[in-house]
Order: sequence, then C-alpha cells, then structure tokens
Amino acid sequence: MADGMMAAQPAEQPDQNGYDESKTSLRTLIAFVEDAEEATQDARKLAERDRDYYDGKQLTSAEKATLRKRGQPDVVINRIKPKIDYLSGFEASSRTDPKAFPRTPQDENTAEAATDALRYEKDKSDLDQHFSAVWQNMLIDGYGGIELTIEEKQDGSKEIGCVHWEWDRLFHDPHSRKLDFSDARYLGGYVWMDEEEALELAETEEAKDAIRTMISESSMTHTYDDRPRWKTWVSGKTRKRVRVVQIYHRENGRWVYCVFTKGGKIASYPVPFVDQDGQSFCPLMLQSAYVDRENARYGLVRIMVDVQDEINKRRSKALHRLTMRQVLTERGAVDDIDATKAELAKADGLIEVNPGFRFELLGKSEEFAGELSLLQESKNEIEQMGPNASMQGKDGDAPSGRAILANQQSGQTEITMLLDRHRHLKKRVYRGIWDLIRQYKTEEWWVRVTDNEKNIRFVGLNRPVTVKEEFTKKLEAEGMPPEQIEQTIGKLAQDPMQGQMLAQVIRTENNPTEMFMDIMIEEVPDSANVQEEQFQALIQLAPAVTFPPTVYLKASSLRNKEELLQELEAVGKDPAEAQLKQAVSNLELEKLKMEVAAIVAGIDETKAKTLKTKVEADRAQMPLGLINDPAVAGAEMAPPAPQFSNASVPPTETGEMPMQQPPPGMTGDEMMGPT
Repeated sequence: MADGMMAAQPAEQPDQNGYDESKTSLRTLIAFVEDAEEATQDARKLAERDRDYYDGKQLTSAEKATLRKRGQPDVVINRIKPKIDYLSGFEASSRTDPKAFPRTPQDENTAEAATDALRYEKDKSDLDQHFSAVWQNMLIDGYGGIELTIEEKQDGSKEIGCVHWEWDRLFHDPHSRKLDFSDARYLGGYVWMDEEEALELAETEEAKDAIRTMISESSMTHTYDDRPRWKTWVSGKTRKRVRVVQIYHRENGRWVYCVFTKGGKIASYPVPFVDQDGQSFCPLMLQSAYVDRENARYGLVRIMVDVQDEINKRRSKALHRLTMRQVLTERGAVDDIDATKAELAKADGLIEVNPGFRFELLGKSEEFAGELSLLQESKNEIEQMGPNASMQGKDGDAPSGRAILANQQSGQTEITMLLDRHRHLKKRVYRGIWDLIRQYKTEEWWVRVTDNEKNIRFVGLNRPVTVKEEFTKKLEAEGMPPEQIEQTIGKLAQDPMQGQMLAQVIRTENNPTEMFMDIMIEEVPDSANVQEEQFQALIQLAPAVTFPPTVYLKASSLRNKEELLQELEAVGKDPAEAQLKQAVSNLELEKLKMEVAAIVAGIDETKAKTLKTKVEADRAQMPLGLINDPAVAGAEMAPPAPQFSNASVPPTETGEMPMQQPPPGMTGDEMMGPT
C-alpha cells in the first residue's frame, strides 16, 4: 500500500465472549470520525500551515504577486527549519534505552533478561527512527503516534512490530484534553489503499460488498485526502483508491478494534492485548506537544510563525525601500513624469530638470534605519525561541569549553518539558512491548547482548534448564575455574547413567509470563548492552576499591578478553599446585556424582509420589472390583492381561478380594497368559 498498512489486526481472532458487535453501530462509528474531523478542522489548518512554514512555503499567492509586480524576488530566509532540525538532531544524539528494574533482589537476574528482551525488540523494530519521527511531528504538527502490532510467522511464532502514524492520518476524540490522549474514548487513523487490497482484508461477502458499494462523498477538508490529493472516498476511473478507517474505541471497560468504510464494517472484535494487570489497553499510542484551552494540539513551530512573518515582510520592505526613491518637486520641474520615474528606478539614472523649479531627492536614512532595527529585533526574538545560541554552543562570550557545556545545559531548560513528554511516550511504548512479550512470546527464543567476536553471549527466554546447566552454575558460584568445570562435567558425562541424568530438564528459565510482579521500565543513557553498563559501574568503584585485573577483564566487552584471561592464569602456575588440584578434583567428582544421583532420586521420588496419589485417587473413584493397575515403564511391550469383573464376588472377612476364578474351559495357567 502506498499510504499505510492494516497493521493493527491481531495474529489470531480473540475470544469474543460477551462482545456484541451490533452494540456500536456503523452509524455511531461514522459519527465518531466525522465529529473528530469537524471539531479539529481549524487546528488542522494551522498545523498544515506550520508544516508549510517548516518546508519554506511561507508566502501566499497574493504576496508573491505583489513582489513580482515590484520586480522583487520572493526570497524567504527560513529561520524555523534550522531550529527544528537542530532539535531533531539533538533527540537523535541523546537516544535512550529501556531498562527493567526489579523490586526485590531475587528478581535481579530476571530483570536483566527482561532488559535484554526489550532492547532486542527495540533494535529489531527500528523504534529509534519511529520515536524520532514522532518527535518531529510534535515539534511541527503538534502530535504523532506509534501503533504496536503482532504478526504471525509461517512457523507459528509471533513477532512484535511497530508502525509510525503521521499526524495527517490520525484522528482522535475532540473532547480529549490530556497530552497523551489517555482520556480519549476513541483513537484511529485513515489508510488509503487500492480496492483489490481492501477486498483482501474482507473475510465475508458482506464486508466485500461494503467496499464495492462505496458512496462517493467529499471530505470536509483536504487533510485526510489521498496523496496526490483526491476529493472522495473512491478516487480515479481506472485505479480505484479506497479510504479505509481503523478505529479503537472503548466499550464496556475494554478496547474494541474496528475496520470499516462508509459502506459497512470490514472487521470488528475486542482488542486481545492486556497489560500486566490483565486490563485491556489500546496499542495506538499518541503524544502531543501542547494543548490549548479549546483542546487544539499544536507544536513548537506555532509560536515562531508570527516572528517569521515579520522577518519576511520587514526584509522585503527594506529591500523595496532601497530600490525605490522619493522626490519632492514643483509642477513643471520635469517634462515627462513617467520618464523621470523610470530614471529614478535605475541605479545610474539621469534626470533633466527645468531651471527655476524645486526638485530634490528625499532622504530615507532614518526610516531605513528604523526598518533594519525592527528586522534585527525580530531576528533576535526568533533566536531566543527553542534552541538558542547557548544551547547550540554558538555563544561567543563563553570563556572555555566547560563554560560552553554549562551554557548548553542551561539552554536545554526551555525544551525540558517537550523532552519529558516525548520520554513519556517512549515509556508507554516500551511497557506495551513488554506486555506483548509476556502475552505472545511463549516459545523458546534467544537475544544477543554482546558483540564480542569470540564470546558472543546470548540470553534465552522460556529456556529449559537441565541438571548439567544447574550444576555448572553451582560450581561457578563456588568459584571453580571454567576449565575445571568443563573437565568435571565431562567426567560425569562419561558414565551413561550419569549422562542421562545430566540431560534431564528440571525447570524453565526466564519465563516472561512469570515476570509481571515487579517489572518497571526506566530509561538510561544509550549503551550497547547491560554488560557495558556494569563495566562502567565497576570502573567508577576503582578509586575506592581495588580489584584484581581478571575482574575488570571479565566485566569488559573486549573482543579478545578470553585470550587475555588465559595468559593471566598461565602466569605463575606451580606444577605441585596443579597435582593437588587434580586430587581435589577427583574427590569433588565423586561428591558431584552423589549430588546428581540425589537430585535425580528426588525427581523420581516426586514422580512416584505423584503417581501414587493418582492411583489412590483412581481407586477411590472407581467401583470395587473394576480397579486396574496403572501401566508402568516397559509394560506396554507385553500383551494386556485379560480382565474379569469380580463385582458379584463379595470380599472376604478380612476385606481382601478373593482370587479370580478362570472361566469354564480355561485353566489357571491359561488365564495367567504365557510366561
């Protein structure tokens, strides 16, 4: 599609229990859209003008005609674009990463895995570019948005995606007053697509008819028109372009998603996304820069337009005064007035004056100086708006580099609120992504968290943990060197029985569905990964605490740190010490075998208890005489023994059942089966 994508549809149809599709009629949905378009008409016209001013389109057709009549060029010195571009670059250079913080020490490792997962999704979805696009929308047009989506892959896995929505494709509840639209009843957007593309979205003939029988109707303004601009919901003669509406609206305390045209609904169902508290949330997240008392959204460009107009007009007026001259003369001083005007307009004009008549050029130095003074004042005024000279590091009065840095930090104060509102959007999006990870990332998946060439580290989520991995972690916690751990595990694996025990899965690690309890999202300065942050924190402790060189090497992300660690460990090794370590290793090996056997025995005991409980429950529920012993491992290879009912045989006095009697014509040995 040229204009957008129908990205909001969930990967599977949600449970629609309790949802009445007819409750919100097509007429109501159309009324939502038309009310939003009508109520925001003036605000959108101003936003379109603000975008034109950023693009350098600052003169009207009448003003251009006047300048051409004077013989002046329609030159515009755009002071708005450099400021907005600077703020856009400032945001790009100060990007931040999400981070998950635990509330209890026990969840620290889990929080690090959540942080790695969030940063992986951020990089995969190019979220930085989407955030920068919304930031520019906030500065120029007033607001923008990001929509979270779920896409199902061919292998059945779910992928999280993000879509940036331009402001001129969005509509919202006009009664919403909050900057983040959290009080809006409905939010939505327009997508222009070819008719055949729209038909592919329709799953029923009724929905397809709704597209085919479109009503050609003009919109109230041109904001939501197709590009290039068209006027109706169906455009063109040979290529039909259809305007399709996507809307999220609240209904009975939850969000409902609907796709429709004026001809009818294409799809409608409850939004399947839920947060950590199980509450439905809207995946379309909008953010505005400013809101006036009439709920109109606007950006930083709005306050610069008037000053930019004054700069354009005063500069044009000053140029006009320079090229045009006024004359004080008596009647009859010149023979041809028109010819005199033409000569006055020339830089080397020659004027012949009749003697005895007054003819003098009027001085305009004072007026011209006043015009230039006002022009300079306008330039100074717009320079103080948004990023000023101090913030841009262009203050020539700063005595040193440190002073320039201090001025830049001071100059950022004016845009701090805008940055905070943009940061609020990012937090909401990251929290939404985490909610989708918890809800849809149920399979085992891995994320890369370091660029180390020879020691690439991956973090697994929903990862099964074996006895071998659990023992490895235990030995690492006890301080055993990696080489010795590898040798120890290798010796255990040589025993076939021990090897099977080591391969058993005992738990699942980093399950996102179990991370809901204490996960918070906070932003930190952009870094490659959590390992780099930990290394920086370790460096800051250096003046107070001195660590061995191996500690710094292990915490660093050096590409060849494993080789450096091996060289450090090889220095100063004593052969006698190596023999002693080997003897200790043999003793520890026997100890580990006993521990592995104990763990496996505990697992078997738990399974046996579970099986016993199940058997006892079955015996309690089944009629007397009809109880069958459960199958055991290996029993499936033997033929099933014939079963006979003893329901009619009463138990003995001791409560025991009498032995089963063979049926007529069969001996007891035949009843027992072949041995």
